Amino acid sequence: MSILFVSAILYHFIKIRSLKNLRLDLERQVLEKNELLVYAAKNEQKATEKALLAERNKGALLSRINHELRTPMNGVLGMATLLNETDLTAEQQEYVNTIVHSGGKLMSVINEIMVNDILEYSKTESGRDLEANDIDLSNCLEEVLDVFAVKAATAGIDLLYEITGNVPKQVIVDVRRLRQILMNLIENSLRVTSKGEISIGVQLLACEDDNRIKLEFEVRDTGTGMPPEQTKFLLQYFSGTDTSDNRPPASGVGLIICKKLVALMGGEMQLKSAEGKGTTVTFSIYSKAGMQLSRSAIHAELNELAGKKILVADDNATLRDLVCGQLESLQMETTSAASGKEALEILTQVAFDLVVTDLTMPEINGLELAQCIHTKYPQLPVILLNPVTDEHYKEHGEILGAVISKPVKPRLLMNAIANQLRNKDKTQENKQNKVHKLSSNFSKQYPLNILIAEDNPVNQKWTTKILSKLGYNTELANNGKEVLELVSTSQYDLILMDVQMPEMDGMEATRMIRLCLEAQPVIIAMTANVMQGDRQDCMQSGMDDYISKPVELNELMGMLEKWALLINEKKNAAAVAKK
Repeated sequence: MSILFVSAILYHFIKIRSLKNLRLDLERQVLEKNELLVYAAKNEQKATEKALLAERNKGALLSRINHELRTPMNGVLGMATLLNETDLTAEQQEYVNTIVHSGGKLMSVINEIMVNDILEYSKTESGRDLEANDIDLSNCLEEVLDVFAVKAATAGIDLLYEITGNVPKQVIVDVRRLRQILMNLIENSLRVTSKGEISIGVQLLACEDDNRIKLEFEVRDTGTGMPPEQTKFLLQYFSGTDTSDNRPPASGVGLIICKKLVALMGGEMQLKSAEGKGTTVTFSIYSKAGMQLSRSAIHAELNELAGKKILVADDNATLRDLVCGQLESLQMETTSAASGKEALEILTQVAFDLVVTDLTMPEINGLELAQCIHTKYPQLPVILLNPVTDEHYKEHGEILGAVISKPVKPRLLMNAIANQLRNKDKTQENKQNKVHKLSSNFSKQYPLNILIAEDNPVNQKWTTKILSKLGYNTELANNGKEVLELVSTSQYDLILMDVQMPEMDGMEATRMIRLCLEAQPVIIAMTANVMQGDRQDCMQSGMDDYISKPVELNELMGMLEKWALLINEKKNAAAVAKK
């Protein structure tokens, strides 16, 4: 009995010891696994930080390359523009044209490379949180179209946009992603469109609680379209029902990126295409109405134009109807003509206050129409809608009241129409002076007290010289600190502000001005920083507008005209309020 008892005790002791060893072994395994998990977590964190650093470095590298290329190109093309305004021999003119043409092609290559890199870079950004930016929707669309203006004009393609009247002027949206989507869609359309047009339409689909709205964008082209099998494949790829290993074409990859970005913004994307009849991509996004004036309030500024009779001549029905619609929204009476010949026939029957004509029309183009009108109706002003790459109008300054570069910006067109109707009784000599590119009369028509903030000597010289030829007496600051010193003692209407400057950069100087000054100037970023988000960074610092280097003369003059009109309107309103 005692042997059995001892055996039981020994067995129990061995069992307990075995369990203790097993517990210790399990604890050791758990400890090892915990250490491995901690090690893996640390490695994962390091890898994430390394990836984020690489991502930031890539963005910084792209931005630096872009800036370093654009800054000297601004000087090259700027000085060539100045040289082109002087008296040149035929041989010298050929050399200058070669410089301008080659520089333009180089900038097209730079833009294409940057746009492609941005699109590729956007793939890594698609998982990031949305940014809320209060933007002017018209400005956003115009900036997108301006990127492709030269390429479209060279191909003879019209770029258009239309925003229906119920869409708020200001919307709160992730502007970087919206711009990515639109740029990718237009780039795709340009690949397959050889004539006709590419248009962007925006309409309001729904208004919800908390000021939330649903917007629908439509990008339509008159290109080759897609065969049914390709359209069906892309639609299946969109929906995720395609299980094959086939990859979509290059344009399809871009569309898929767009679809992911649209989904991130809470919307959906649809595709309609027919071979030989073009492609339409429609997408919706959720947004909020901004806090600025409504579109109707903007139109109220031009109510003096009500009742004026305008003839619009253009063979492109879409652009013709778009311009007529904008004029009719201001209660002007419009008549449309599909050709120069039809316009001349209409003029024999009806008296008009003004004619708007496109340059590119069959049989009788816009310049030839303007010449006929100048001969038969010398007091009738003509506004020419001109491709950005065509400068033949400069040889016919005496017959044109104003020239609006395409893509047409509605605000600039309306301002030009208002100016022409206000000054309709001016002499032909004054009208001729108005359309000269570098005329001192420009500053008389658009008075501004301007400060230039720029540290690059060549760009200082070019900007100062250009503004001098336009009739402006400007002051110059080499950095942000000098800007602050000057604005503390003098009052400026407008500051052309470079961003990258020594001692104090343009954005920091802008923040200080917005914080300290009672009388606030308009501040326009004039910078080589044109990478993704750069414009928004400038806007968030307090700047009012943005123009990229190399600066095009037409764009600079349009910017000065736009803000001079707004500044003077505010001054007049303030004067009336005091009375």
